[in-house]
Amino acid sequence: MRKISILLLILIVFLQSCGLNEREKKIKAQQAEIVKKEQQLILWEQRLKMKEQQLEYTKQSLDSAKKQIDSVGVKNPLIIGKWAVKMSCIETTCEGSALGDTKTEQWNFSYNGNTIVVKAYSGKVLTRIYVGTYKDNVLHIIDEQQNSGVMISAILKISNDRMDGKREILQKDCKIVYSLTAEKLK
Repeated sequence: MRKISILLLILIVFLQSCGLNEREKKIKAQQAEIVKKEQQLILWEQRLKMKEQQLEYTKQSLDSAKKQIDSVGVKNPLIIGKWAVKMSCIETTCEGSALGDTKTEQWNFSYNGNTIVVKAYSGKVLTRIYVGTYKDNVLHIIDEQQNSGVMISAILKISNDRMDGKREILQKDCKIVYSLTAEKLK
């Protein structure tokens, strides 16, 4: 009887140790998964910091450009008024945007001192306000709001009742460029 109880005790210890090995394997697998996720979080955090630094640099560049635009400028009364603007995408690295995409807007040009103010309308809805300067038949404008890390600017060459140029949208990690033509409405 004593042999049977010793044998039973050994059998119970053996069976319990099998469960311990499985538990140990599961714990090691979970620990490995946690380490992997921690590494992914560290990489994600580093990428986020890089994007924040890029955004800060872009904001500083925009502030500098806006100061330059605010300080220089010449008035051209022919610019004042309403213009029909057609834009066509010629370059993009942003999702949701494709080459050949077109937009039509109406821009209303006015002056505030030496600064040009451009109100962009899509239909009857005011979508954006640009500010800029005119010099040597070239108009430089940037989005006045500069919100959420998006910079929108345009450079237009003026010839009589027509403007031609490019509009550029810079986002955190992509860019869209439109060719732009504008004709003065009568």
